[in-house]
Amino acid sequence: MTRILVATDGSEGADRALDYAALRAKADGAELLIANVIGGYGLPDKLVRAFTQSQQVWLNELLETYSAETLTKARDRARSIGVSTILLESRGGDVAQTLIEIAQEKKADLIIVGKRGAGRISELLLGSVSQKLTQLSPLPVTVVP
Repeated sequence: MTRILVATDGSEGADRALDYAALRAKADGAELLIANVIGGYGLPDKLVRAFTQSQQVWLNELLETYSAETLTKARDRARSIGVSTILLESRGGDVAQTLIEIAQEKKADLIIVGKRGAGRISELLLGSVSQKLTQLSPLPVTVVP
């Protein structure tokens, strides 16, 4: 294993996935690629299209700033675990598909994500991103509870 991709959105589930990925990268001597995909924030495309141009610019800047902060916190967390080589990647798009593209472009050996629940039955269902990844990814995917 030479490069591990872990996705983060700053949530508790993503932090658990990050900790697992960092420990694994440290043990394997692998690089840790931490990715945040701008696009998984629940805003319908129809709503965004209704924004004025200046509102769309403001929203994009806000999301890019949030992504940068999320990645910086994740990098610092991985460093505190002892990972020596950390790469950061921020992109926009469909979260699962974009993570697959990043993993393939950056030649990751494994994708690690957190599990997200859905309401009261959170223990029974995988989140939509983790479920989509396990179905579509040509690479191994580890889902951390």
